[in-house]
Amino acid sequence: MVTKNTTTTTPAADTTAADTAPDLAASLAAGTVTIEAVDPGAVELDPNIRTSPVLPPEFVDSIRTEGVREPVLARRGEDGITYVYDGQRRLLAAREAGLTTMLAVFGIADTTGTESGRILDQLRTFARTELTLTDRIAAYEALALDGISVEKIAKSAGADKATVAGALTIGKSKAATTYAGYGTVSFDRLLLIAEFEGDEDSITAITDCDDEDLSYVAQECRDENARLARQTEVVAALEADGLTVVTSWNYSTMAHLSRLTDAADDADERPTLDPGAHAACDGHAVFLTVNGLGADDTETVPLCTKPELHQSIYRSYRTQVSAPVELTEEEADAQAETKRAERRTLIGNNRAWDTSVTVRKEWIVAFLTRKKLPTDAAAFVAVTLTRHSYEVTGDNSGGAATYLGIEGYAGREALAGMVEATPTKAGYVSLAVALSARENHTSRESWRNPNASDKAYLLQAEKWGHRLTAVERIAAGYPAPEVATEDPETATE
Repeated sequence: MVTKNTTTTTPAADTTAADTAPDLAASLAAGTVTIEAVDPGAVELDPNIRTSPVLPPEFVDSIRTEGVREPVLARRGEDGITYVYDGQRRLLAAREAGLTTMLAVFGIADTTGTESGRILDQLRTFARTELTLTDRIAAYEALALDGISVEKIAKSAGADKATVAGALTIGKSKAATTYAGYGTVSFDRLLLIAEFEGDEDSITAITDCDDEDLSYVAQECRDENARLARQTEVVAALEADGLTVVTSWNYSTMAHLSRLTDAADDADERPTLDPGAHAACDGHAVFLTVNGLGADDTETVPLCTKPELHQSIYRSYRTQVSAPVELTEEEADAQAETKRAERRTLIGNNRAWDTSVTVRKEWIVAFLTRKKLPTDAAAFVAVTLTRHSYEVTGDNSGGAATYLGIEGYAGREALAGMVEATPTKAGYVSLAVALSARENHTSRESWRNPNASDKAYLLQAEKWGHRLTAVERIAAGYPAPEVATEDPETATE
C-alpha cells in the first residue's frame, strides 16, 4: 500500500474529475494524490443516482480474471470510513467476483466534495441510457432541494430546461412517480398524470387511451373538471336561495312536473303542476344540468322528489273513461325516452366539440412551427381568400396572431410587421390568417348541421395530420357513430 500526503484543494463548482485528469502525474509527484489498495468489502459507496446498475456476467468475469484495471475514486469521510464516489459498477463487480483488494485513487480535486457536487458529476458522467427516469427524477429533486437552479441541472444532465422542470413536476406527484417506476410510460403521459394528481378517473383515462388520443383525452378531462367545478358553484348558489338541487336523475323517486297533476284520478281535466304552486310541496326541487361554461350551458328544471303526493297526468287503467287518451303510458314513456336519448347525444356531442376545439387550436399552433409548410398550403390559402372571403373579413377572433405566438390587441399590425421584418414568414402568416378564419367559422352547429365550408376545413386539417375526434368526423361528413346507451347518472327527464 502506498501512503502519501492526502491534502486536497477546494475546486471551482463546475470542475469535474475529467477536467483535472491531465494533472494526475503532477499531483502524484507533489504528494496531493495517493493510489492505495482497498478491500472492496470494507469500503462504502457514496450516494449514487444510479439505483439499479447493470452488471453483465461478462463484466463480472473480466473483473474476476483480471481485477479492476481502472482504479476507483475514493475519499475518506470524517467518520473514518472510506467512500467510493466514482466506480460504482467496478466496486459492485469486485464484490461479486470475490476480490479482496482493488486500487483506489484518493485526493483528486473534483466537485464531489458535497452530495450535490457528486450528483452533478454523476449526471455529467453517466450516459443517458444508463439511468432510469426515476433515477434522474430523484437526482433532479435532490439538486433542486439543495438550491441548484434548473438551468445548472439541465446543463449537467445534458437536457433542456423544460425536461428538467417536467421531471421535477413528475417527482412531486405520487401517481406519476409510481407510473414512472414501471419504465413503460412516456414522459408526456407522466406529465399529464402529474397534472391530474388525486383525480383517479382522469388518471385512468390518461393511462388507458392510445397515444394518438392523448391530447384530446387530457383536454376532455380538463373540460370535465371545469364543468364539475362550475356545477358546484351553481349548486351552492341555488342552495343559498333555499332550493333543493338534484344533479343525478332517479326514475324511481323523481318526476317532472309535466308528468304530474293534482286532479282527481277520474277528472276529465288534468292540468300539469304549476312550478310556482308546487314550491310549497315537500318534494319540490330543481334538476340542474351544467353542460359547459357558457351562459347557455346551465339549465334548471323543477321536479318533484315525492311524486306519490300527486297524481299522474295519465288516467289509471282501472278508471272507466268515455274516450281513450291520446297516448298510453307505455307510449308516452317510449316517446319520452326517445327525446332523452336525443338530448344525451346533443349534450355529449356539444361537450366533445368544445374539447375538440381546444385540442384543434393547439394542433394549429404546433403545425405552424414546422420548418416547412405542406406543398398545398398556398392552395388552401387561395381558396380561403376567394371562396371563403366572407369568413376572412368577418374573423375578429385574433386567432392568427395567437397561433404564431403574438399577444395583445394589435395582432394584425404585428403580423404585418413580422412579414416586413422577415419576408420568408409570409407563407406562415398567410396560412395562419386562413386557418383562423376557417376555425372561427366553426361552432357546435358544425356537427349538428354539417356545412360544406367546415367539412372542407376539417378534412384539410386531417390531411395535414390532425386526428379528427368522433364529433369532428360527423362535421367532416363521416357517418355518425352509434348512439351510446343511457347513462343513469347523467340522464335527464
